[in-house]
Amino acid sequence: MRALLGAHYPPLDDETIESRVAARLERQHLLVRKPTAYFGFVFEEIALRRPVGGSATMREQCQRLLEVGRLRNVSVQVLPTDRGAHAGLNGPMVLIETPEREHYAYEEGQAVSMLHSGSEDLSNLTQRFGMIRTQALSTEESARFIGKVADEW
Repeated sequence: MRALLGAHYPPLDDETIESRVAARLERQHLLVRKPTAYFGFVFEEIALRRPVGGSATMREQCQRLLEVGRLRNVSVQVLPTDRGAHAGLNGPMVLIETPEREHYAYEEGQAVSMLHSGSEDLSNLTQRFGMIRTQALSTEESARFIGKVADEW
């Protein structure tokens, strides 16, 4: 996390970096909280191959992904680079369902972020996520792929 945040431009001060690292670590507790919630992650292969933080860091990241992917309430999928154009090229998104069954979507870009609550936007983004998941490797294939990449680091 520090290596990634250290590459931010304009540069972040040390206090901001540490604050963001702490926030990210805190969010990881959501994966194992009770009651459990479902988390589905799909990311592109390049996230496993871009050497952020060096070989040891990347190997540890791959191992952490494998560990998290073994949780019953988490699915981890990789979208291989050789798939070419895919439904996720518009950028990252987060789909959220609250305990009250309200649905939201969050899209984040370099300069603008948006929280969606309208049914048309939510429908489009949910359909897009469904397509991304079908274009990605299955969870089992993804685990094998991540393990292979970890060994390459």
